[in-house]
Amino acid sequence: MQNKKLKKLITIFFVLIIFSSCSRDYIVPDPPAAPPSPTENKISFELQILPIFDEKCVSCHGPGQTPPDLSNDHAYQALTTMPGMVDTITPGNSTLYKKMASGGSMAQYCTKANADSVYKWIRQGARHN
Repeated sequence: MQNKKLKKLITIFFVLIIFSSCSRDYIVPDPPAAPPSPTENKISFELQILPIFDEKCVSCHGPGQTPPDLSNDHAYQALTTMPGMVDTITPGNSTLYKKMASGGSMAQYCTKANADSVYKWIRQGARHN
């Protein structure tokens, strides 16, 4: 009888050890961006973002060239329909912003001020205004 109790205790002990040694890795997502403050200047897609594309981007990202098409007639739809290009929940994860802010091969074309304007536009909801 004692032998059965001992075996049962040993089994419970090993089960507890096995389950207590399990660990889980959790991926913590980036927190959503804070909503824009009421005093933050509103960014106009038509007046502030499209001119950046016209001056700096359309020569390579125009009709029939490397996507996205950033020409005046197609830019908004191209940016808002390409997956991941514009992320209004976490603007810093937007491919458009990351490409502009990282420099790399685009450093000669994109200034920090341009990237900041695009970030603000995305943060404000990426409206077609």
